[in-house]
Amino acid sequence: MTSLNQSATQQFDYCWHPLKRVAKQRIPKALWPWLAQTASLTHCLRQAGHLEVQVLEDCWGKATHREQRRLGLHPREAVRVRTVLLHVDGIPVVYGRSIIPARSLRGHWRFLTHLGSKPLGGYLYRQTRQTRSRIEITRLPAGILSHRTEALWARRSVFYGYGPGVLVNEAFFPEIDTLQPPKLTYE
Repeated sequence: MTSLNQSATQQFDYCWHPLKRVAKQRIPKALWPWLAQTASLTHCLRQAGHLEVQVLEDCWGKATHREQRRLGLHPREAVRVRTVLLHVDGIPVVYGRSIIPARSLRGHWRFLTHLGSKPLGGYLYRQTRQTRSRIEITRLPAGILSHRTEALWARRSVFYGYGPGVLVNEAFFPEIDTLQPPKLTYE
């Protein structure tokens, strides 16, 4: 099972950068359209093939220090942690980790704890009364995800609708290069 290596998050110092401030030439050409895409990643993956969501964890848990800081949470604030692998045609291509603060589980977002194997992105993008922060990207160090030895490019953004919002982190496995890249929709 692929999961976030909690000790690695404490050991490695990595920074998130706004997409527009990252030199595009530093990122693999085939990966850029996936990282920079502002449309629903769920929708783009469905266009590339048969999408399946493998839920690794969906329970009350603890956000990392970086996640707490990004959402403006108190250190012991209750959050729902949802981690998934997104498979296209049976191949895992994205690791997703979403942080859903208890204060955000209001209105139609109260149903976020009952998604099961439905994609979170598919639900969020159907809602019209929300906004999304700018995309930030980073290169996660090797070993930050268990069972993955390579460094991985990742992106994150916050969806605002209720409370402090929902933080969505997505790490892209090298296998995503085998998929037809999406037509790019920029910020």
